[in-house]
Amino acid sequence: MPWSTVGSLVFVWWNTSLSPPIAKPPASDENVRFVVEQLRDIRLEIGFDILALGEVRSSDLQAIIDGLGDPNLRVHDATDRSGRLMYDTAVIYDCSKLSLESTHSMTDRFGNKALKTGEVVVLRVAATGDRIVMVVSHWPGRRNVPDCAPARPELGSSLRRYAERIHEEVPNAFIVLAGDYNDDPFSPSLANHMLATRDRSLARRNNRFLYNPFWRKLGESHDHNRSAEMQGVCGTHFYYGGDHSQWFTFDQIIFSSAFLQDSSMCLNEELCGIVAPSELRAKVITRREIFDHFPVLGTIEVRCES
Repeated sequence: MPWSTVGSLVFVWWNTSLSPPIAKPPASDENVRFVVEQLRDIRLEIGFDILALGEVRSSDLQAIIDGLGDPNLRVHDATDRSGRLMYDTAVIYDCSKLSLESTHSMTDRFGNKALKTGEVVVLRVAATGDRIVMVVSHWPGRRNVPDCAPARPELGSSLRRYAERIHEEVPNAFIVLAGDYNDDPFSPSLANHMLATRDRSLARRNNRFLYNPFWRKLGESHDHNRSAEMQGVCGTHFYYGGDHSQWFTFDQIIFSSAFLQDSSMCLNEELCGIVAPSELRAKVITRREIFDHFPVLGTIEVRCES
């Protein structure tokens, strides 16, 4: 079937570091302004249609929306600090391209522990009528839930089971998973339990697998030379006190098999990656700053029959 590209949808995820899901005062005005400036630059230079954010609260979101000043942007505020579990994610979307159909929080239990698996946001694409099911996650850090803890693979299994239930109803469902998983692409929770593979052809053939383009972002971004190293990155998260590495690829955007098919929405892998502007990089690698994550980018082409 011949297709004509009619546009694109750009997804961005960023753990902003402004308001972690712990009892803590609001971020400083200076840090909020910096986040707004970074997002404004991303909006102008790269563009985004779906912006998923972590470590935010309602006041941060209001400052971001005011600072972006775009009347087409709408917010799904999934933050909640009123209960024992604190929620810190939100989704901003362009209502000229997308409409919001439904939302719900996905929580699970593992023994006595409550797990915040993700926030489900269902969007309808105006150009084609297709539905995108997006799950935005901020999984617990490794200091609270170590990488060997059984709760971590349970989180991955929960997301895989959710995707399988959707595929039982719609085999070619468009599903996007995005967030800070506090696990690398090769971690068992993602690779073995979520089945987020590096193997495109396998994911294309079998919708039980998800495709994770961020396997390709595990190493140095530039070939070795001193000047490149001064500007390069080696992941999406920098932790000064890392035992074996200071860099980790915890932030990822993962796609269902439907985006790899000859269909109305197709992954553009050239426009998937880490967004590391120099001002943000300088703060991320500075120990005294609060910022420790880069935004990540994923892009799909939207197509209609020609």
